[in-house]
Amino acid sequence: MPRFSIIIPTYNRADSVANTLESCFSQSFEDFEIVVVDDGSKDNTVAVLQDIDEPRLKVITQANAGPAAARNTGMDNASGEFIAFLDSDDVWYPEFLACADHMLSEDPKQILYGQIIVDRGVGRYWVKPDRVIQPDESIYDYLYVDGMFIQTSTIVMPATLKDKVRWDEAVTFGDNDQFAIDLWHTGTRFAMLPKPLTLYADIMSPDALSQLPIFGGDTSAHTNFFDWMATQKSHMSERAWAGYLARFESVAMARKSPMKTLRLLWRAKRAGAISMKGAIRQGLQCFFPTYYRRLVDQYVRLRGQALSEIQR
Repeated sequence: MPRFSIIIPTYNRADSVANTLESCFSQSFEDFEIVVVDDGSKDNTVAVLQDIDEPRLKVITQANAGPAAARNTGMDNASGEFIAFLDSDDVWYPEFLACADHMLSEDPKQILYGQIIVDRGVGRYWVKPDRVIQPDESIYDYLYVDGMFIQTSTIVMPATLKDKVRWDEAVTFGDNDQFAIDLWHTGTRFAMLPKPLTLYADIMSPDALSQLPIFGGDTSAHTNFFDWMATQKSHMSERAWAGYLARFESVAMARKSPMKTLRLLWRAKRAGAISMKGAIRQGLQCFFPTYYRRLVDQYVRLRGQALSEIQR
């Protein structure tokens, strides 16, 4: 039994998956297996994977069913004591697994996640989230009031949870929230890695699921998350629900019903889920998503950090 099973779903990532895998092979902690699940790629991703001669690498192919299904397949084929998730366009720094191993040696029942270094392709970077979720804090307040983030490529969990918590295969965009929320409902403690050790690819691209709010804000691939979130409303405070509506559903609503979008933003402001500055910023993102993206890219280009500063 390896210490870690690294689950990597991939789809049409021939240009990045080898780099992602190299970040695994470069880990200072070497007791791991890698389970790559190719989700019906139409490019030469599988050929790239087959050219890699590494006994710790297991490649599984399946018909296209989405990233959640690919991660579930990976968990089903994992034999490690702990499961770590990594997307096929992100990379880890060499000490990621060593830090995780150290923390899990102290408490093997906890769920780990970490800060990400966001790469927007502008030569400068930023780090999020700002803080860890507190032991007595609702995950809904953490995500939808304070606007924090639990990114998939930072999650490490005990393998004993893999049959209790699954990736919802009906959810495309927002699957990281779905999985983190379901993990939180197990009552397992969350802990944050001591420093950012994941480089997260967030370069503007219509192929990236994370950018559906820009390129497909009102498509089912984006809005299927809303159906899942409706099942969570009873667990959420009024403030958290208002914050969620303003941060997520307002984007899909903006093109069809601008007035409803403005009402959602005002509701979140009145509930204390978002500041006036945040409401204005969210309004720009709703009504002018491409312009807002370019504006933020320019801000990061001018005010972001160098990698050397972040890793000091």
